[in-house]
Amino acid sequence: MKKLGIIGGLGPMATAYFLELITQMSDAITDQEHMEIYVISKPSIPDRTNYILGRSSQSPVVEMSATGAELKSLGAELLAMPCVTGHYFYQEVERNVGLPMINAVKETVDYLWDRNIKRAGILATEGTIKSGLFQCLMEEKKMKCIVPDEAEQKKLMVIIYKDLKAGKRVHLDNFKIIAKKLRQQGAEVILLACTELSLLKRDYQLGKGYLDVMEVLAAKAVDICNQLKPEYRELIT
Repeated sequence: MKKLGIIGGLGPMATAYFLELITQMSDAITDQEHMEIYVISKPSIPDRTNYILGRSSQSPVVEMSATGAELKSLGAELLAMPCVTGHYFYQEVERNVGLPMINAVKETVDYLWDRNIKRAGILATEGTIKSGLFQCLMEEKKMKCIVPDEAEQKKLMVIIYKDLKAGKRVHLDNFKIIAKKLRQQGAEVILLACTELSLLKRDYQLGKGYLDVMEVLAAKAVDICNQLKPEYRELIT
């Protein structure tokens, strides 16, 4: 089994849930059959969205790379980062550390493509949306990417930063209105493309037609490093 290193803390609760997902997805009966994982939770890494949007001059790449290097020194052979916006820096971090890293964005787009999904709605941070992480890969496959308008995106950022990251209760009706508008524009599946939104799926009944990017990342990590339970090969609700 390959040893997995997790660049965590982006945010902390999402990292804890990612570890839980990996554990429950692993087809293991005894403790010894589970994969070996090294986790460094480093919430001090500068905010990814603020840097991407030019609101901060503090690049997160240096600390992300240092964390990856520390995981490598511990014995990690593969990296995962449960932060979708952080994948904007994916190539730099992978190159700096010298270890392969699972690309959650690419894995998600491939997952949709393999299931013949042509139109997907993206619920993510403003940094992820503005950077075009999903749009670029989906356009290469002639898939349509549907994103919230400016007003709805601002409401989503409140849910992500003011509610979920702060550990507060979410007004689910606001979230469902945003998702409904994407479906009205033709989205076949709604991507929960922020690891904080994974917590929303964990704690609330969202309904059908959602795909959690962090679940895709966790399933891929288990598939590479251990053995994935068959029931976790289909992840769209």
